[in-house]
Amino acid sequence: MINFKDPQIRYLIDYANLKQGIIKYQNDFLNPSQLKEFIKNVHFGIPLVLPLDIKYFSYKNPKATFKLDKSFVLQKIFKIKKKNYIGLKIFFKFGNKFSYDVNLKKQYLKQFNYIIDFNERLKIKINNLKKNYYLSAFQTRNVPHYGHEKIIKKLIRKKGKVFINPLAGMKKKGDYRNEILKRIYENLILNKEYKNKLIYGPVIANMHYGGPREAIHHINLREKLGFHRFAIGRDHAGAENIYKPLDAYRLAKKKSKKYKIDIFFHKGSYFCEKCNKIILKDECKHNNLNEISGSKFRNDILAKKKFLYARISLQEYIHKLKTKLFY
Repeated sequence: MINFKDPQIRYLIDYANLKQGIIKYQNDFLNPSQLKEFIKNVHFGIPLVLPLDIKYFSYKNPKATFKLDKSFVLQKIFKIKKKNYIGLKIFFKFGNKFSYDVNLKKQYLKQFNYIIDFNERLKIKINNLKKNYYLSAFQTRNVPHYGHEKIIKKLIRKKGKVFINPLAGMKKKGDYRNEILKRIYENLILNKEYKNKLIYGPVIANMHYGGPREAIHHINLREKLGFHRFAIGRDHAGAENIYKPLDAYRLAKKKSKKYKIDIFFHKGSYFCEKCNKIILKDECKHNNLNEISGSKFRNDILAKKKFLYARISLQEYIHKLKTKLFY
């Protein structure tokens, strides 16, 4: 088992993902010239770099180091101006000096292998099922409301199954804990309409809160895991409302020729007062659309209030949980 509370664990997770071959355009932490190439190619996704003095690694070459400027990373990777953005804070949590050409210390081999084995079991399950089923992956950091269910149902097709496939890596404060997501989605899967159609199958990988570039990172990851299809929609992989709602959607769509995986693009879910049902944007031409807010759902959960656009049975289940919901 690995300790997700250790702030340095994200780099062991990144390293395991790199060595397992599930990061599409890199197989080791980047050096400066590779990083420059990565930044030029948006379809490569989020670049994975290693700060100095991370306990899991021995740094073989003292000269294999470089500095990164926060303004440069903000402009070239995150493409925003907010200097105290959570994604930037995570990127520079251990300073502005980075390294490459490292070895994993032997005492951490067990944790490294745990990550590899966990993700390998997921890959094997995917590869076994894809022989007979069309497999879609649904990325989530939140408990499901009817808007999420609308997207999931769109992903389900004849001879198809959907993996609820969250990233079970390091998360920011305020995100749902991994074990909470697991329990809640397993409760949802018990509903007869999802029988034999939904599978809860997380991957141990990190969130970077990189918005549009990270949406592409997520596509590349699901391609390497072996899925047939992945969903990209509104507000994908951002935080703090820093990106426009469709920034990730637009960039991912623009680069769609670069993927070897089908993408289900959508513009988010709403309740249409005229249709009197949950719809995905552009499914009807009405203007009476109520956004289904995940933030409001979260606040209602904390206040133990009824949220209009989520299953009552699921909300009751959440309210009965005797454990901490968020990081």
